[in-house]
Amino acid sequence: MSNSLLVFVTTILMAGAGAVFWVIAARLASPQDVGLAGSLVAAGDSLALFAQLGLNIAIVRTLPASSRKAADVVTAALVVLTAGAAFALVYALLLPMTSPRLADVLSSPLTMALYAVLVAVTALNVLTDSVFLAIDRVWSFLRLNGVLMGVLKCGLPFLLAGAGAFGLYGSVGLAVGACGVASVLVILRHVPGSRTPRPSPQLLANRGFAAAGYVTYVLTVLPLLVFPLIVVNALGSAQAGAYFISFQVAALLNAVVLSVANLSYAEVERAQDGRHAVVRRSGLLLLGGAVLGCAAMVVLAPYFLAIFGSHYVDEGTTTLRVLALACVGAAFNYWGMLRLRLAAHLTAMIGVQVISTVVMLVLAILLAPHGTVWVGAAWGIGHAVGGLLGYLATAIFARFPDRAPDLELEPA
Repeated sequence: MSNSLLVFVTTILMAGAGAVFWVIAARLASPQDVGLAGSLVAAGDSLALFAQLGLNIAIVRTLPASSRKAADVVTAALVVLTAGAAFALVYALLLPMTSPRLADVLSSPLTMALYAVLVAVTALNVLTDSVFLAIDRVWSFLRLNGVLMGVLKCGLPFLLAGAGAFGLYGSVGLAVGACGVASVLVILRHVPGSRTPRPSPQLLANRGFAAAGYVTYVLTVLPLLVFPLIVVNALGSAQAGAYFISFQVAALLNAVVLSVANLSYAEVERAQDGRHAVVRRSGLLLLGGAVLGCAAMVVLAPYFLAIFGSHYVDEGTTTLRVLALACVGAAFNYWGMLRLRLAAHLTAMIGVQVISTVVMLVLAILLAPHGTVWVGAAWGIGHAVGGLLGYLATAIFARFPDRAPDLELEPA
């Protein structure tokens, strides 16, 4: 419970700094630049998640029992950095075909290279978040992600003012990247063993689990990458800006829910017995927090958006309320994903998220011309479908044990 409180405070600080950043961005830049920068931020965050290759999930499972803790961290960091840079370059090269408006922002080799570096260090920071939970260093997580990153994120836009949409994205990327590098240095002070990148038998034995976790992770974050493009192409950059700001405010709630779900997973993986009880408590906590947060967000939606300007109030209030309601469905889906990871039923893990993501994307494409409200609804409906299927799968055929398995005996 104390770790849950620390993660909650960290998430609030991170989300609050993000909200302040976008308030500053909305005052310093035009709605068009905010919309384009928001799409780059969403894409960068999604690519950073893609670059995890399942290591952020596998390392939470294996690090408590690993015989080479430091080596596992270094190996995972190098892999994630390389994957992040590669994915970002591919994304930038494909932009002229997928979104010409965003291609204009990354139009030179220099901006493409900078984007690749910033996405790579963003991916590193995502990985370190999971490592902090795995080694139970939540206080370090709070100091770096909650304080350091927030200060940098809110100060850099003033230094990069006038650099347009890429300057806004650069402010976010530099802040997150600095936090990622600092996090690695702190982690290596608290994990024993050689820092030579030679993975442990425990990590190697869970390559299949990492691969399945990666596929489900990609399917979960794919809508975050695609939705801004759908809105930009269907409704224009100004509407995309209103949608992105609304989503960033709703992310205050979604980030808390997701962080509690990730912490619950880390806690269960460290537990040797009584896993069913921990999962039940986490489900009640996720549902209760999501419902209370949704109720507050529905009431306060226009007041939150008024901070950004009248354009966002007029265009985004209803969208924000729908996104807040969608966070309840997201909480259900995250809980279902937690149960599926514990069951380690790879087919069910992948199949449930395939259906959830397909529902989201199909509904978003069909409904986007009718407005951003319907895009938000598509996100919530897809999550609710995933949560229902995840629960049914783990209740019927993919049950998880109450006692921790022996990871070294699991097949690769």
